[in-house]
Amino acid sequence: MSNLGYQIGRVFGTPYFKKHYNLKIINKEFIPKEGPILLCGNHLHVLDQFPVIASTSRTSHWMAKKEYFDGKLGPLFKMTGAISVDRFGDAKKAEIEAIDYLNQGSAVGLFPEGTRNGLKEEKLQELYELYSSDISYDDFKKLMPKNTLASQINLLDKLYKEEKITRNEYKSYILSAKNAVHELCEMERITPSECEDSILLPFKYGAVSMASKTNAKIVPFGVTGHYVKNSNDLTVSFAKPLDVNNYNSLEEANLALRENVKSLVKQNINSNIK
Repeated sequence: MSNLGYQIGRVFGTPYFKKHYNLKIINKEFIPKEGPILLCGNHLHVLDQFPVIASTSRTSHWMAKKEYFDGKLGPLFKMTGAISVDRFGDAKKAEIEAIDYLNQGSAVGLFPEGTRNGLKEEKLQELYELYSSDISYDDFKKLMPKNTLASQINLLDKLYKEEKITRNEYKSYILSAKNAVHELCEMERITPSECEDSILLPFKYGAVSMASKTNAKIVPFGVTGHYVKNSNDLTVSFAKPLDVNNYNSLEEANLALRENVKSLVKQNINSNIK
């Protein structure tokens, strides 16, 4: 996809996107106007890169799973110059393509969680088997809130396996994971740090590794809200760029990136509550 084609799509698509979703953009000035950068944030929805694309005039190439290119949104991903990632095949090819863009001084976007922070079919089936045999699986899926975070279910799962919550408690928490985590924190059965940490999945090391190889800066972002017309809560915010060379290890840099994204997500949520 040429830069011209990308910009034409952006010029016409961004105003529609902003108006349709009432998108709020915070601290977009933290996105450098030139030089190699990695745009890295949380991932809840298939459209999460588009609030970021709408925040800067720079062309950015987003890493996305191969399946997106084969689906109904395929033309949109191709139009925006996305990088196809074959998660079950040669994923190295996508990394090489991304590094090539960075070495040219371009912007690359990716989600360090590696997948959307939602419940996959396999986990839903597992939860259903624990929850009840009195209703059908289809009815159970309808009861499960669509915005349930896999990361919060993972925390509850961990607490259950460590015998910090009972089986009956786990069953009662399944359909309200967010409230359950906050309730457990208020009862001091988990720490505030565990509660806050549950809003994100663990971060993979691809972003900090590529930044180290290319001297690219990492721009953390947080996306929250709903992709619903006139929702009034869709928000993207940015933090100051990180330089992995300022950290003692990639592990330390990755932790700093995750903490930045976590802080942005919390700030977005709090700003929309007020």
